[in-house]
Amino acid sequence: MSSKELLISKEQKKGLVFVVLLNFLQSFGRLSFAILGIRGGIDQFLDAPVSDTTSLILHVMFLFLGASGLVATYGLWKKQKWGFWAVIFVSVTTIIFDIWGITIQTTAAMGFVVPVLSICYFYLKTRGLE
Repeated sequence: MSSKELLISKEQKKGLVFVVLLNFLQSFGRLSFAILGIRGGIDQFLDAPVSDTTSLILHVMFLFLGASGLVATYGLWKKQKWGFWAVIFVSVTTIIFDIWGITIQTTAAMGFVVPVLSICYFYLKTRGLE
């Protein structure tokens, strides 16, 4: 095991698999919305009309968070330290993005669930991951 890999105990492995699965699903979902929004714009999924600029920002952020989230999740699945830090980065970025997203549509609050769970899990298990 290299110094670039996370040290995971057997007890932590189940929790890590759960966090990886949640992050994969959220990243895949965001990327799917970005891809589906290419033709009609991401605003087709919103309850309220938004400007073209806001629609473009939403589209780019969904694409960025989806793609970077999948890469980060892969790194975490492979127990790489960069994957751990990438998931933290994507989680914090997602929370910031969804804070803004709530001003557009309240259902954006659902986007907090996975990043908050991930950060809380890592916070509670950090000593075993380093």
